[in-house]
Amino acid sequence: MKHLLLASTVLLAVSASSLALADDPSRAMAEPLVAPSPARPVKVPENLVIPYTNYNTDRALVSLFHSATRKRLQEAQALEKAGKTQEALEKYQDAHAHHGLPDTQLELGFAQARAGLFLPCARSIQAVVAFWALRDYALHSLEEVRAVQAYCARHVGTIALRINIPGVRINVDGELVMDWPYNDEIYVEPGKHFIKAIADGYYHNQTDFEIEAGERKTLNIAMQHRIQSQYVAFPAAPLNISINASLSTTTKVDPPTWPKSLMIASGVGMAVGLGALVTGLVFVNNADSKSEASTWTGVAAVGGIVSAMSLGGFLIGFASRPEPPPPNVIITPQFAKDGGGVHFTGVWK
Repeated sequence: MKHLLLASTVLLAVSASSLALADDPSRAMAEPLVAPSPARPVKVPENLVIPYTNYNTDRALVSLFHSATRKRLQEAQALEKAGKTQEALEKYQDAHAHHGLPDTQLELGFAQARAGLFLPCARSIQAVVAFWALRDYALHSLEEVRAVQAYCARHVGTIALRINIPGVRINVDGELVMDWPYNDEIYVEPGKHFIKAIADGYYHNQTDFEIEAGERKTLNIAMQHRIQSQYVAFPAAPLNISINASLSTTTKVDPPTWPKSLMIASGVGMAVGLGALVTGLVFVNNADSKSEASTWTGVAAVGGIVSAMSLGGFLIGFASRPEPPPPNVIITPQFAKDGGGVHFTGVWK
């Protein structure tokens, strides 16, 4: 009975703690921001009412710690309420440029949604989803962000990208939209578009497509390495031809080894001769007697002769060294019923 009462007390304490964490806003801020997806659909009304943010709350004062940023947002909201939509959007953009917080970017996206600019709204919120976590801002809840993003996505087209390599730049109608895989979805206006995928060292991949409002399409893009061989279609019968073209005009013989030996011996002789020459010149100037000076003069003369002869031998060996073989190129054209190509193989030594 004693253990049963103890277990009941522990369970009651855990339940109370769980309820307290569920009601704590700071606990919710620690959750990662998850974008709406087919697996996590977000139901929003046809005409979503997006309320204005109160910038005088404690959470707003903590989040917008820069007073100049908070002042810009208040001015933008006043302009929006007065019906000056374009001026308000410029002021929201100014606030975000002044302090690039996720809160300021969400305020810009919400204002764009209220103005009916659904594509900029979806992209603004997507940028927050991709690069920030929910704990990094406090002005809006996760449910609000999901609802506004889903509301904007309902009025535009959504392209889900699947690419075989990372670091691909995506252009939509000539405009750089994103780098994959930071965003695996892109938003576009309903209608016809062309997507160009660009990556260093790969061929460009361009795709034309048409999409409707609220539609979501999956686009698979396979980037191919830049290579030296290209295959083209030929209507001819299957045919395979191999041609070996060698640029060599001489028969293959073993290169002589004596020039290399002569160059090595001449190098050693030059070192010995130069050593004797320098030694003789140094000691002949410091000789104490005439006979000693005569001896060192002979040493210097012999060193000079040996150096000259070694230099001549080195030049003869260098001039007689074997030439490297010319390059050999193999050209292999291949033709088939459905395609063809040319393969080049080069060998240089």
